[in-house]
Amino acid sequence: MQTILRMVGIRTLSLAALACALLAAGPAYAAGGRVLTKSDVVTIKVVSQPDMDTSSRVEQDGTVQFPYVGRIKAAGLTEDTLARTIESRLAARQIVTDPHVLVEISNFGAEVSVQGQVGTPGLYTIDRTTTLAQILARAGGLKDTGATVVLQRQGPNGKIVKRFDGKDIISGKVDGNHILVENNDEIYVDLAPFYYVYGFVGKTGEFQLTRPLTVQQAIAIAGGLGQLGSDWRLKIKRRTADGQTEEVPASLDDQVRPNDTIIVNERLF
Repeated sequence: MQTILRMVGIRTLSLAALACALLAAGPAYAAGGRVLTKSDVVTIKVVSQPDMDTSSRVEQDGTVQFPYVGRIKAAGLTEDTLARTIESRLAARQIVTDPHVLVEISNFGAEVSVQGQVGTPGLYTIDRTTTLAQILARAGGLKDTGATVVLQRQGPNGKIVKRFDGKDIISGKVDGNHILVENNDEIYVDLAPFYYVYGFVGKTGEFQLTRPLTVQQAIAIAGGLGQLGSDWRLKIKRRTADGQTEEVPASLDDQVRPNDTIIVNERLF
């Protein structure tokens, strides 16, 4: 009897703690506990029946296995809803009289992969409603070299791919807090493309192409024309569709493409 009262007391404290978490987390938790997803591991306890305590993984078909009652749908249910379902089946089969079941997620199975130009690439467990902006922040945020954010997930008819400008997410132009991530999503932050400036400019070398640029703007970023530089004898080395490199005349108004090499020649006297 003392054991049962102790377990009831523990459950009361657990429910109080969960209520506090619900108030703090807002919509992250549904009424009745956390919502189960595929690959979650749950601990199932039957009060005063320690021999029935078990751990079970939510399989890819969304079910869990529990002794005496078989497979039960779990994915999409809250912890408490699954507990009430198990209680109903135990009572219906007269396995336990007036059963009282406790269900708790012991290991979260929902994961999101974040790779590429972020501070800390890796796999991240999601145990609540999570947005694209939040998961990127957990991964250390976008590096300065980050560009397009690619979100891939498996849909009913194949892979779904969505692309977002990383700078727009950071600036808030694209509200990353309204883009939800799901279990098994793959997020990749592409490396920003580069262009190169050589010849008679203030600073030669490699520069990030993070926004549309004209040749004139690219030269300005490279420190402008040198004393001997000419803005009339500009050339661009550019890779063609077949992988070859060609050299073409350029004007100050031409658009810079990824991997372009802008060559500023010496002016003629």
